[in-house]
Amino acid sequence: MRRLAVVSLFAAVLSAQAPDDRHGRSRHGNAFDEGPRQAAYLMPGMSAAVHLPVADLSGEAQAFFDQGVTQLHGFWYFEAERSFRQVARLQPDCAMAYWGMAMANVEQAPRAAGLIAEAVRHSAHVPRAEQLWIDAWANYYQIDAACRDELRADDPVRVAQAVQALAAKNASRDAAALRKRLIKDLETLVYECPADLEAKAFLALQHWHNDDWGRGIPIGAHAAVDALLELVFQRAPDHPAHHYRIHLWDAEQAERALRSAAAIGQSAPGIAHQWHMASHVYRRLHRHGAAAWQQEASARVDHAHMQRDRVLPFLIHNYGHNQAWLCSSLSWRGAVTAALAVARNLAELPRHPRWNTLDDEQHIAAVARRQLVQICEDHALWAMARQLEREGYLEPQASVRGEVARLGLLGRAALRCGDRDAGDRIAAEVEALLAKARAARAAAVDAAEADALAKPDAKARVQEAMAEAGREPTDLVRAVLDLQRELRGERLLACGEASAAVAQFAAIDGFPKTLLADAWVAAGEPGKAIELLEHEVAERPYRLPTAARLLLACRAAASPEPAARAAELAALLRSDRFELQAPPSGGLAAAAGLLAPPPADDESSSAGTEAARLATFGPDFGPRPPLATLGPAAWRPFAAPDFDLPCASGGRRSLAGQRGRPVLIVCYLGFGCLHCVQQLEALSPRADDFAAAGIDVLAIGNEPVAAVAGHLAGPDAAAFAFPLLADPDLASFRAFGCHDDFEAIPLHGTFLVDAAGRVRWQDIGAEPFTRFDWLLAEARRLLALPAAD
Repeated sequence: MRRLAVVSLFAAVLSAQAPDDRHGRSRHGNAFDEGPRQAAYLMPGMSAAVHLPVADLSGEAQAFFDQGVTQLHGFWYFEAERSFRQVARLQPDCAMAYWGMAMANVEQAPRAAGLIAEAVRHSAHVPRAEQLWIDAWANYYQIDAACRDELRADDPVRVAQAVQALAAKNASRDAAALRKRLIKDLETLVYECPADLEAKAFLALQHWHNDDWGRGIPIGAHAAVDALLELVFQRAPDHPAHHYRIHLWDAEQAERALRSAAAIGQSAPGIAHQWHMASHVYRRLHRHGAAAWQQEASARVDHAHMQRDRVLPFLIHNYGHNQAWLCSSLSWRGAVTAALAVARNLAELPRHPRWNTLDDEQHIAAVARRQLVQICEDHALWAMARQLEREGYLEPQASVRGEVARLGLLGRAALRCGDRDAGDRIAAEVEALLAKARAARAAAVDAAEADALAKPDAKARVQEAMAEAGREPTDLVRAVLDLQRELRGERLLACGEASAAVAQFAAIDGFPKTLLADAWVAAGEPGKAIELLEHEVAERPYRLPTAARLLLACRAAASPEPAARAAELAALLRSDRFELQAPPSGGLAAAAGLLAPPPADDESSSAGTEAARLATFGPDFGPRPPLATLGPAAWRPFAAPDFDLPCASGGRRSLAGQRGRPVLIVCYLGFGCLHCVQQLEALSPRADDFAAAGIDVLAIGNEPVAAVAGHLAGPDAAAFAFPLLADPDLASFRAFGCHDDFEAIPLHGTFLVDAAGRVRWQDIGAEPFTRFDWLLAEARRLLALPAAD
């Protein structure tokens, strides 16, 4: 919560002031070190149906305010806060600007509380409607009458203390009671302002938020909330509140949200999440082609935003989740080549030690790994799995759970490709992984015991503490033991002992039913496989990995009833429910004899194919724009801005002069910044390592060239193994995006630019990046991937 501390006067935060000596940190508190720091602009593809009028706003400020509300409806909170900060930059006394910032921090209650407090400070003379909006969330964040008096005091110290107390108060709170109160306050707003569509939309949203995916306050009547939303759509058919209707019915009766699924993308086409949301409906209804279209549309809009605004994928909310769903939809539909391309692109994306690692299951790198493993196993792409390892897509990782999945795939692939020597090597790696998991469990239990014994009042709970500490590590040990059993089964299968392999597989909880069915067929008992797969097909229809295996099992049964079922399945798999593609190494569809000819490459044929595909999604799918108009199909590095700057050692250096050789660029904030000096001193000894990897190093500072040369000429000055360039006008800082437009100060930045002049990796923020050993390894990985060519 320390990072979420909010200090007093937010108006001052948003007004550009002369630079000071904070060296990249916001002069108004940690809360703004990681928020949006570049100015907002009026983005393409926002909603024309959203309008929440605010008194006395200029036309420009009102446009940014409405953009922020649109972004709230799309859960694009980072950009929403940027839009509302722009409103406050234009008109610092606008109370509703701070209300908007609070709304954009709905998932960070202490920070939101401080922001709504600033709205309260400025709300003494706002119109009644605006007061109702502010009061609703002021009550939600527990601002009582006494707190209001403190916030409106003339003494800045009292204001700061009130805000800090409020943040602490909201760090732990009775959310259920406050959510009920918020519903009542929003109902008052709807009653007193019947023409306000936004009030109705946010009331509907709050009913869904209160439910909290079935864990909170149940929605008493879904139809009543739907009727409230219908009032919005009667006046504004293209309102982005279609988002809320989809969430309302997602886990209930998804077909009731089909109208919103057809409309939502084009309600705010510049917000990727709006395109993604329709796939919730289609996925529930097993319409995987329609779901994949929506997910691809979402990805393309995200890619366009990343290119336009120089954003790396790991900073995009929901991007990894959408791409994982896209991989699944394509895979289930049979578009295996396309699914692999999406998963590969995910794996190629830049990593970050904080935001994108293999060992955090929520991060994009881990999502990519899971998808590659799943696609290969679902479609029996054993040769492809081995190729992916050779190409660097399946490198080892620290996480035991991640290694279980990786080694399971590679061990199975080796044995099914007949490479028993590779299978033995992987079995040895699994044995070492088991020792690692057991050692980690012992360490966790020992640490818990020592901690409990060190607390006199906790000695009675020693055994309980040790058991709790060992629970998750024990699960990991068992996962490795199960993997050993799996690989024993795979070796038996490779030796022709399929019945014994089935016994091994069946003893493992959660063993994939598709792989167990493969073993039953190999054991000469296709009836068992049919029984297993028919249940799967009934529960989750129109998925090629199960339907194609069921087809193979029915063919293997060689009796009239399964033969008729096989013919039925073959017809289904060749229908427009599926989009069969041939991966380079064959796989399940090839084994089932289901491969289709490759599509033509010319543009007219591609356009015709897309139109034909849309027609198969049904009349309720509605019209859609061509996917290519939404953005590029895959993430690609964006061009680095050129510069031509004087060098402290003489002469000039430009990025254009680096073409043909990668370069690491560090933007530092002068020799008055201790952290920057430490950064340069940490980098200098590693410059030779970067050079050995073919990467030059340049540093760009914000001091005049004479000042830099003076620092370097001092008697105690460090010698740096790379050129120091001078940019006192901050032109390159602005061009690279390491500049706070709201406070007019430069930020720290580190950039890897490849030989073609594209930014392959970047880190921008209040603190300089110093993990250069990690970055060197990441630079080698990125520049070696096929995508680097």
